[in-house]
Order: sequence, then structure tokens, then C-alpha cells
Amino acid sequence: MRPGELVGAIGGLGLLVAGFLPWYSVGGENATAWQAFSITDIVLAAAAVMGLSVAICVLFRISVSYPVAGSSVAAGFGAVAALLIVIRMINPPGPGDPSLEIGAWLGLASAVAITLGGYMGMQPMKAPKPSAA
Repeated sequence: MRPGELVGAIGGLGLLVAGFLPWYSVGGENATAWQAFSITDIVLAAAAVMGLSVAICVLFRISVSYPVAGSSVAAGFGAVAALLIVIRMINPPGPGDPSLEIGAWLGLASAVAITLGGYMGMQPMKAPKPSAA
């Protein structure tokens, strides 16, 4: 497994876990990403699945061409997810002035990891250097 696929998989797993952690709190009440969002959570789930799918495909040797194509799709979904998270950090959903919790920060870091992993996975493989014999 190449580093990009590993970074994307870790980001995908992190984003799935972050979705269940508290993202916002108002008056002692916490809300997870699944509770706070209506459409954004679907994009976050798709980005997480794309980040994980590339690594799964490589680990089980399902396809030769999917890792590069899947990495490009994962990079796109990861970038959109990161942008949506930043927008929702600046403009939180719901009434009042909720404070950001650990889930939002972990979600942002994970979405950036998916984007970075996807970008790294799109890069061509380098040929091994010949040994000096």
C-alpha cells in the first residue's frame, strides 16, 4: 500500500468516527454531525467511504486501475467535505451561538487527510532505482 492510500484510509476512518463525536454544544446539549446536518452529513459519509474504498481495493487486490481513479474521486469528495466543514464551522447550524467541539476539528483534519491522500494516490508510481552492482 502506498502512502497516499494509507493517508486516505486513515482520514476516511477518522471522518466516520468524527461523525459520531460531538460537533456543537449549546447550553450543555451536544450535537453530532449526524444530528446537526441534513445534507452535509451525506457528503461527509461519501468522502469517508471513498477514502476507505481505495485502501480496501488495494488490500484485497480487487482492481488494478481503481486505486488511481478512486484516489481522484476521493480527493474531490475530501475537498468538498473540507470546504463544507469550514463553512459549518464559520456558520454553525441551528439557533443560538453553539460552540465547536472536538468532532468538528477531527472531522476537518480527516477531510483534509482524505484530500491529501487522494492527491498523493493520483501521483504516478516511481520506478525503482537500479542497484549499483
